Amino acid sequence: MKLHFICIIFLIPILFSRCEGPCSVKTKVAVVPKPRTCTIHKGIFKVNDETEVRVEENDLLPLGELLTDRVSTLTGLKLKTGTQKRESNQVVFRYNPSFDEEEYHLTIGDNILIEAPDYQSMAMGVATLVQMASVTGRKVVFPYVSITDKPSYGYRSVMLDLARSWHPVETIKETIDLLWFYKTRYLHLHLSDNRRFTFPLDEFPELKTINEDGSREYYTIEELTELVEYARQRGIAIIPEIDLPGHSTQLWSKYPEVFGSVDTKTGKAMPLYVVNMAKEETYQACRKIINSLAAVFHTSPYIHIGGDEVYLEAIKQVPGYKTYCEENELYAALEGDANELFCHFINRIHRMIKATGKQSLVWEGFHGTGAGRETISKEITVIVWNASYNHPDSLVSNGYKIVNSTWVPWYMVGAMNLAPSVEKGYQWEVTQWKHWDDQYEDIEIPHGPFIIGGQISYWEQNYYKVIPVLRERVPVLAERLWNYQARPDFENYRARARQADKIYSRLFQPVSIMATNLLNTKDLTFHKTLEIALSTNIDGEARYSTSIDWGIPGKQKMVPYKNTISIDESTIVTAQLFDRDGKRVGFPTQQYFRKIEPAYNYTVFGPAPTKGWGEIPGFKKLDVLRKGVTGKMTPGRLEKINGELFAKVKREGHIETRFPGIYNQYALELTGRLKIPSGGTYEWQLQTWDGLAEIYVDGELIAKGNNFENEPEYFKTDMTVGIHSFSIKYYYKQIQNQLSIQYRTGDMQEFQPFEDLVIPLK
Repeated sequence: MKLHFICIIFLIPILFSRCEGPCSVKTKVAVVPKPRTCTIHKGIFKVNDETEVRVEENDLLPLGELLTDRVSTLTGLKLKTGTQKRESNQVVFRYNPSFDEEEYHLTIGDNILIEAPDYQSMAMGVATLVQMASVTGRKVVFPYVSITDKPSYGYRSVMLDLARSWHPVETIKETIDLLWFYKTRYLHLHLSDNRRFTFPLDEFPELKTINEDGSREYYTIEELTELVEYARQRGIAIIPEIDLPGHSTQLWSKYPEVFGSVDTKTGKAMPLYVVNMAKEETYQACRKIINSLAAVFHTSPYIHIGGDEVYLEAIKQVPGYKTYCEENELYAALEGDANELFCHFINRIHRMIKATGKQSLVWEGFHGTGAGRETISKEITVIVWNASYNHPDSLVSNGYKIVNSTWVPWYMVGAMNLAPSVEKGYQWEVTQWKHWDDQYEDIEIPHGPFIIGGQISYWEQNYYKVIPVLRERVPVLAERLWNYQARPDFENYRARARQADKIYSRLFQPVSIMATNLLNTKDLTFHKTLEIALSTNIDGEARYSTSIDWGIPGKQKMVPYKNTISIDESTIVTAQLFDRDGKRVGFPTQQYFRKIEPAYNYTVFGPAPTKGWGEIPGFKKLDVLRKGVTGKMTPGRLEKINGELFAKVKREGHIETRFPGIYNQYALELTGRLKIPSGGTYEWQLQTWDGLAEIYVDGELIAKGNNFENEPEYFKTDMTVGIHSFSIKYYYKQIQNQLSIQYRTGDMQEFQPFEDLVIPLK
């Protein structure tokens, strides 16, 4: 197949303009996050076959290789490396110990010079340089420019939940590259929870999850070591988290003699819901875990130990509780306040972490400064998310350093269909905490040195949704934490982000999957047959595979792309580019195309207020987010929905109300036609989780939901035989998108799905 190259101009420098202070979008230096200061000069630096990369210290060689690899991917040019100083046409990496932490200077003239105090800061300078590339075919140029840059906040992080859903190594690597590209310093890996323990411990082999098909869902030491090095070469540190003492079912249930307690009557593990904090064996085993984490994740200054959502009633019943509390003078715990034991546990684990030379991170989970005689160490940094266990202002006033990972906009939760919008991210201030639940008031605290940064926390997500969601939101987090004093407008940011994303696509998602005959291009649905074409603007061989199950195939399981691909069933298409040596270029692109029988016309309305509507909104006053057609619910579709959710939807009468890429609360109208087979009284059962719905038949309201209690509501109406038009108006208030409608007639014992009456669209 001959792949067509697309000439893309990512920026056209205005060579005679000059920008003092933060660069404006008019200069076309489309960098995210926006640099602190930059000056545009007259002239351009042209990269050619003679351009040479020179690093002045050997430990910077990986960054030199990273830059040459990126230029090669963008243009096919193979840059040379050298050690001798030249007058021009050279890219130079130089340490400057006089700079502040994370500061870098980028100067482009006859040569390109990147100066920084350390490797990690140098990696950020390289990311800025790559974003500034102007690419046309095999040519790449940079404007003459002087940039002086450093972030306002040092803690810029993204968390992936590897314990609820398995993530391939490729997804983690692409996340690392995404963080490098937008100068986000940390990748926080949630390695354990009730469902999985993904960190390998040879001493406890039962923790290693093996699926029925023989595949594993834990990482090997070799894989984790490779990931740590992959991240280090890009200036990223991986922060490991083993969730303790709660979220630890894998530990106390599989090894109760070590991490829990054995019920003497049954010989099985007591359901503690926490590790046994009143047993010395637990602490010794935790010490081994901490030491192993410190050894593998040696580049991280932190280890995260969980510390949230602990349930303490059961722990008070274990043998040894009283003895342990007496020996450690935990008098409040002896009186029944097990929070003192919990705080004692956090402090002991912290001392273990400190002994490895690292710092401790915990989720907001303890109250005040501790309990009883146990005061949580001020050396522990707290990530504040819910702001209900401990108020951020209280933590700061009590001397704790904190990280802002507020629900809105930085909590992404697949089980709640929650991923706050880019606009909400841009409006966020590091001093603000907002919750989706209207029982919690918004919080704002003063600026101060105790707020050290922010984090996106992406929970309960399937791996194939990681990059699509984070790709839009990581640059916003980076922008808001980098140059806090800058206040460019949103359109300015969006213009720069679009340009940067084009470079990102070319580097990391070089194959595009394009389909014709879609019912809606954003829904990726079709009716009969779909024609799929692959395209790329990078030299190489595109390969693809089709499957009904998610998974990333190897090269040998992928077919060289030569002609248009025809599919007539729901299919996952995976496409990957390979270079002439058979090496992957970038990462796989995956899309799920779903075949449906069109049954409804739909319109999605929004945006919703952060805490949702209190009643069905006036649809005519809302913006239209998307229009299209959708189909009836099928067993396969329902299985996929529940496969992606922690909180499962009700199966009976469930109606399709989910649309790819649309998150958060929204309003929805479905219209179509009903075929009523027999006249008489019809009883309608209507149920939502925390929303409301209305049903209209021939323009007449026949059912109006009134409660948010996830309880069925019942309505009766007389129906005549024939074809009738209908519309359903629905919205969900907060987090659970679920609509169920059923019906029955006088001669029916059980309710049947409403969709049995719906006629397919013409």
